[in-house]
Amino acid sequence: MLIKLRDNLFLTIILIVASAAVYGVQYIIFQRGDETLFYLLQDLAFVPVQVLVVTLVINRFLSLSEKRKKIKKVNVIISTFFSETGTTLLCEIGKFNQENNALCEMLKITDLKKEKSLFGGKRTQKAYPYDFYADPAKLGDLALVMEGYKAPLLSMLENSNLLEHDSFTDMLWAVFHVADELKIRGPFGELDPSDIAHLSNDLRRAYEALVAEWIQYILYLKTEYPFLYVAAIRKNPMQVSEEEAA
Repeated sequence: MLIKLRDNLFLTIILIVASAAVYGVQYIIFQRGDETLFYLLQDLAFVPVQVLVVTLVINRFLSLSEKRKKIKKVNVIISTFFSETGTTLLCEIGKFNQENNALCEMLKITDLKKEKSLFGGKRTQKAYPYDFYADPAKLGDLALVMEGYKAPLLSMLENSNLLEHDSFTDMLWAVFHVADELKIRGPFGELDPSDIAHLSNDLRRAYEALVAEWIQYILYLKTEYPFLYVAAIRKNPMQVSEEEAA
């Protein structure tokens, strides 16, 4: 910090001396001190306007440009998450939602022209059908899946680009918490009702966050990368279970 201040001070002195030298040469050659003073004051009169333009227009433009770059970096991370991890987690955790078929019907998308349920669902997410029950018979399989994904989740949490994307970071923590809970709960067949209720709540929290981020991810792909969007809906994790539908 001290080095930067010294560099800026040195640059300021150089610029002031250079400006004074130019005005000095002008005065020596033309001998018009009053005109030099007049134009100097005229230039100074426009300095506030120049500062205004630089601060409010140019800086804002540069800030928006930088923000777009950061958003793109974040969405690359989110895309990687759902391609390698998120889609599987949605499928596996969704098995504990006893109303998952109803939810899948609300979020079902088959092509670019049939998205009314998706857009409507985004606005009414709190009304989505969630009824989670941490079935001990299924927890073992989920624990194995979650254990395999803990390292990628930790790696994403350490990514500084995600600091400005609070909802995605919160979702990662919710999913990571489920993995931790499953690891410390012991034999799932011996869980008491309070443990099952606790795990059910954790699963619901993680799943709600996953669904919210998945919707945002799909909508972003449709707007920015239609070709990736087509591939994403083909791997849509929100599929009605044929066993339960039967």
